[in-house]
Amino acid sequence: MDGGSIASSETATDVEVLSAREAWSEYQLADGTVLRVKPIMISVSSIAAAQPDGDPVYNMKSTLVTDVRPARQ
Repeated sequence: MDGGSIASSETATDVEVLSAREAWSEYQLADGTVLRVKPIMISVSSIAAAQPDGDPVYNMKSTLVTDVRPARQ
C-alpha cells in the first residue's frame, strides 16, 4: 500500500485463520540478555476494494508478546 488508510466506509469481512506458526525471534544483547518477541494474530478481515494492481487488501489486528531472559551470572 502507499501508506494511506482505507476509508472507513469500505466493507470488511472477517476471514478465519486456518493455521498459524507463531515463532519467537530472539536477540542476544552484548550484556548476555536475550530478548524474545513473538507476534500473535488476533483477527484478519478482508476489504472489498482491491489495490489497483488487483492484490487483495487485508486488515490485521495483532499483539506482540515479549520475554526477557537476563544474562546468567
